[in-house]
Amino acid sequence: MKSSKKVLAFALAAAMVVTAVPATNAQAASTAKLSAKKATVYSEGYKTVTVTTPKSWKSVKVTATSNKKSVATVKKTAAKKIKVTGVKPGTAKVTVKVTYKTSTKKSAKTKTKKLTYTMKVAKASVALSGDSAVAVGSTTKLTTTKKASSRAKITYTSSDETIATVSEDGTVKGVKAGKAKITAKLTIGKDTATATKDVEVKNYVLSTVAQNKLTELTATVAGDTKNLKATDFAIKSEATNVVYPVSKVTVDSKDASKVTLTLFSELKDAATYDVTLDGITKTFVASDGKVASIGLDTATVPYATETEVKLVSKDANGVIVKEMKLDETDANYSFTIDPKGNGYTNGSKLYLNKIGDTAEATIEYKTGKYDQNGKAEGNIGPNKVTITAADQAAVNGFAVRIDATGKKFDKAKDTNKIAKGETKAAYIKITDANGKEVSDYNKYSVETSDKTTLMVSGSLASDPHYVTITAVKNGAAYLLIKKDNKVVGSVAIDVVAERTVATLELDKYSVTVSKSTDLKNAIPVKATVKDQYGDDIDATLTVECLSTDVKNLKAANVTGDTYYTYDGKKTVTFNYTADAGNYVYKISYKKDGKEVVAKTVSVAVKTVDSSKVNGWRIDVNNVDLKVDKDNKDAKDVVIKVIGTNDGVDAKEAKINSCEVKDKDGKEVTTTTSGSAIVVKAVTTATSGSAIVATKVLPVGTYSVKATVTGTDGKDVILTTSFTVKDTQAVTSVSVEKNSVSASTVEEALQKAITVTYGDKTYGKAGNAKNDDIIITKVTGTSNVQGAFDTTGKDKKKPASLSKGEYFTETKATVEVEVDPGVFVVTEVSVPGAITIE
Repeated sequence: MKSSKKVLAFALAAAMVVTAVPATNAQAASTAKLSAKKATVYSEGYKTVTVTTPKSWKSVKVTATSNKKSVATVKKTAAKKIKVTGVKPGTAKVTVKVTYKTSTKKSAKTKTKKLTYTMKVAKASVALSGDSAVAVGSTTKLTTTKKASSRAKITYTSSDETIATVSEDGTVKGVKAGKAKITAKLTIGKDTATATKDVEVKNYVLSTVAQNKLTELTATVAGDTKNLKATDFAIKSEATNVVYPVSKVTVDSKDASKVTLTLFSELKDAATYDVTLDGITKTFVASDGKVASIGLDTATVPYATETEVKLVSKDANGVIVKEMKLDETDANYSFTIDPKGNGYTNGSKLYLNKIGDTAEATIEYKTGKYDQNGKAEGNIGPNKVTITAADQAAVNGFAVRIDATGKKFDKAKDTNKIAKGETKAAYIKITDANGKEVSDYNKYSVETSDKTTLMVSGSLASDPHYVTITAVKNGAAYLLIKKDNKVVGSVAIDVVAERTVATLELDKYSVTVSKSTDLKNAIPVKATVKDQYGDDIDATLTVECLSTDVKNLKAANVTGDTYYTYDGKKTVTFNYTADAGNYVYKISYKKDGKEVVAKTVSVAVKTVDSSKVNGWRIDVNNVDLKVDKDNKDAKDVVIKVIGTNDGVDAKEAKINSCEVKDKDGKEVTTTTSGSAIVVKAVTTATSGSAIVATKVLPVGTYSVKATVTGTDGKDVILTTSFTVKDTQAVTSVSVEKNSVSASTVEEALQKAITVTYGDKTYGKAGNAKNDDIIITKVTGTSNVQGAFDTTGKDKKKPASLSKGEYFTETKATVEVEVDPGVFVVTEVSVPGAITIE
């Protein structure tokens, strides 16, 4: 019995303990709380705060006040909901007073609970970027980036509208030659921010130049090109400085920006030439004049129509060396056409009776050179080319642009050239007899005229309309376009030589390296290397010392890390460990042991007494935010103050204070690293074997003000500036569906849009071929829930999307792969509205 009583007593005690625990928790939860304690918005942005109270409380009343109504105002929108709206930059404390009773008894006393909510209204900012030159009568669109509420308005003004005007969307139009400053003013409530961009209006703006024939160049020029004269262009050889005059300027009748320059002399020395127009210079590498391929100017002719057909020979880069009509003769060429009984030839023209009839052309190039055994050397052909008669009444034109995949015809490069070994997309545009694009691409197919030169795969049925082509060997081929299994058109494709290094430029051609005992400086020199088609190309460079005045030191012995280091890519760094003296180095690119291009740089290495400082300079680097396989490390702007001795760097000084501001005067966050000040530009993180880069410093110009202690003990103030640019290819967004079924904003975007970077297209809609869009943040405005921002712990705001709800002014922060294993975080704007089904 005693034992039973003990067990019972123990059980009762345990039960009392168990029931006591919830009572303690209930007591702790019996208080008023806010759904959030703080928030940051821009002017006119707002947050809704919800007050929660225990259900046992009676007659609850909520009121709220702001201690700075000029910064943030409060409005009660429901019994327990408060809307806090930002007015202007600053910080306001909102006091939420909860009055309540815990009982309905008459004797129950009224109690109060005060809660505090902090609203920070951030300063809005705006930045401008874009082309700094525009032609008279032409336009350029400035890109505006802002940090502000979606309600912000931006207005644009020009400092001189007689020189340049600017429209409501930031489009600048050149009026007359001169310089103007374009200002973008952002207004949001009582907050404003401005940004400026200097724009020079020129009579003409030269964008590109390339050689088309030995005596002909093609250029892209903006401006009133009909007034161009031959004397407006200057063409000079970089090797000899000889100037080559232009004999004639021809402007394309359909596209006035396409300008053809006819020269008096043939350019066939494979040298680099500068073409200058209105102060802008572009370069190209001339043809070597050697025939690499032969073909015809067309593989299709209209039926029942006499049509001229030409033999065309080209060099390895697609430059036309010779054009020859059927009735012309040349000792180096043979050109005949056999109508096969389907028609006839008349002088330089071919006539075929009906659609589908064919003729056969035989073409050959002869060098006239023979080896010691009497065998011809370097001949091409004889080649057979089939010419087909087509109906030009049904189809008017075929246009092809060759570029990377993931684009559309209008956004692709306007070229019909592909380098040997490359695989690319051939975007095709077909127009009818009225010049309108056809809609039934599924009725057309594309074949190659020569499978040994150019391979074709894919179908035109889907949009964008392209086929995949692979260049097998150097030569001429045709894309044959068929309808109902009949050839209706052809486009000549040049399979040009493999890409190779053509030009090399350095960012510095003379540097001074200090051998100060206090300052171990090394000076980098960066090279820009391009191929013969004007595109960036990877290259391994060679560094050689040509001469030095250092006693008992031979130039041939100036090697290794003591004098310079080379990163294996495009940067050579000259080191302070070198002997004091003067050096001349050659930086070159060699192929098969033969030098292709080279530049020289002068390096002075000087010894300096670091204890004798008689001058100061502030050192800061500009930065390009571009991220790729060659630029995948974090990037910083590093600010240093250097003490100098007779102009030579002597010591690095400790910076007492440093102030970095953007265009709007807003101070930028900095950190200290040793004696330097650092501004983060690009940060990186690793995700498995991949690198993810985030751009944290907006594009623009920044001012720097630094203070150090001088040799006399007084403050020395130095000022400078640095620029941040971003040459990254644009990440674009296409809205494939305007309405989708989704429960979150992220899910809706996955289903509605595609995000394209280069040849990669992300998403679940349209022609996306890669992974889902990696979305890290979305901002926008919902017609039901107002402005939203998915930053923070809750990644599903707005939490629930209702049928018929739509959101607009949407911006998404996404990750795109810019190179294998290298990702960049970038913000994209989603046009229009997306509705929830």
